[in-house]
Amino acid sequence: MFSIHDTLTDKILMVFVYILLVLLLITMIYPFWDQLIMSLSTRDASLRGGFRLWTWPISWAGYRVVLQSKELGIAFLNTIFRVVAGTLWTVFITALTAYPLSRDDFPMRGLFTGLILFTMWFGGGLIPGYLLRKSLGLLDKRLVLILPGIGAYNIIIMRSFFRSIPREMQEAAQLDGASDFALWLRVIMPLSKPVLATIALWSAVGHWNAYFDVLIYITDRTKYTLQIILRRALLESEMAAMGMEPGPEFYDPNVQRPTEPTVKAALLMVTTVPVLLVYPFLQRYFIKGIMLGSLKG
Repeated sequence: MFSIHDTLTDKILMVFVYILLVLLLITMIYPFWDQLIMSLSTRDASLRGGFRLWTWPISWAGYRVVLQSKELGIAFLNTIFRVVAGTLWTVFITALTAYPLSRDDFPMRGLFTGLILFTMWFGGGLIPGYLLRKSLGLLDKRLVLILPGIGAYNIIIMRSFFRSIPREMQEAAQLDGASDFALWLRVIMPLSKPVLATIALWSAVGHWNAYFDVLIYITDRTKYTLQIILRRALLESEMAAMGMEPGPEFYDPNVQRPTEPTVKAALLMVTTVPVLLVYPFLQRYFIKGIMLGSLKG
């Protein structure tokens, strides 16, 4: 933590920085921890309120109520479909767009790059976007949640990464008779796993957490995603309509019925934890992709 060359002022500053970081970490982790403890609390513990660090005994009643909901199961499958299809589409189109922009021999490369950058600051707006999707017949279709998933920032990151790949490797493949598409598929893409994993992670998390586009473009309840279910539960308290009311088994006097806050906390955990489990497996690709993608513009 400290070096022998550090002065007293340096040591005091480092202690202050560490204390600040610990406090910041607590403020970010505790709300999640509080909801985790609430989701595992018995009825008496959840009604007690106050500052929660642990609870005993542990009750799984809230999770049983949440997982018995058929609407939640359908929403989970819809979310998985959206995440998988949306991520594959985003990574494929982003890579296919970024590669020509990374080539010095691509005509009007600067113009197209500028047009893409323009969309980062100026968008068409909600109403024109809605009318466009309506004219294309995408309303109430799952494709409306997948097709618009391409971002200008992702294209620029991937373009920068492609430009960092030595040109000599690409020229060697071309001398061996590789076409532009074969060069992209067989040389560029295998070398770009870090940035591909980074874009895939961003896209997957974005699709998993998205709810506003579902709220605007989807009216069929069978196509709702998890985040819409979570929103309706937390903001509109439609627990009974979603099949998340305690069933007959909880009318037994010996079985404690979970409170509504407990059920909501369990629903929050069910919709949040899966995406958190992805990060440890992609973290090294995530960091490497960010660093390499920022080396060369």
